[in-house]
Amino acid sequence: MRRKIKRAVSHLRSLWRHRRHLKNVVNTHLYFIENPNTSLWGGITTADEEGLRASVALAAKYPGPIVEVGTLFGWTTQLLATLKAPERELISIDNYCWNPFCLSQADHRAITHRSLRYCLERCNTSLFEGTTHEFYRRYRGATPSMVFIDADHSYRESNADIQWARDMGVPIITGHDYQALHPGVIQAVNEQFGKAFELHGSVWIAENKTPKRAAA
Repeated sequence: MRRKIKRAVSHLRSLWRHRRHLKNVVNTHLYFIENPNTSLWGGITTADEEGLRASVALAAKYPGPIVEVGTLFGWTTQLLATLKAPERELISIDNYCWNPFCLSQADHRAITHRSLRYCLERCNTSLFEGTTHEFYRRYRGATPSMVFIDADHSYRESNADIQWARDMGVPIITGHDYQALHPGVIQAVNEQFGKAFELHGSVWIAENKTPKRAAA
């Protein structure tokens, strides 16, 4: 009996010590329970997947890599790697600053690498581990054929991601979470493209008509 009480006390102390992390996990879990129509735990819905397929098919008409802004655990990365041609490069960007399970950056990174092991070794896929701003500053490769935006859903960052893709002359600009739960995404897409985009579930697809900006 004494041992049981000691274990119970130890358990309660542990819960109290980690209360802030537990609160975040519970809040995230409740969010998905209360919003069943949104993508689950960073994945995509069946309708969203149709949008990804349509985006990759459009991008196949152009040269250049596919860039995914926001890897999370690599579930959408795996789908993109499956849909693209084997020889086409796929670059996914993440700095592991957020995940719905409140994991540490180190654990988040380790899980993502394990999830993407086959893609990284066999599917011409690479990870850029840093912020989008760092990637945009450093990128010197060919103009991407497509950019898929699914990272920071604020207006400011969504708009910056779209603007970079437009300035680069990326022909197919697409992204996730065009839905009421993410008004920043809706505002950025509407301001950048008006009504000139398709919507599949919460995946939006726009064909970029802006010519590539000349280097200064």
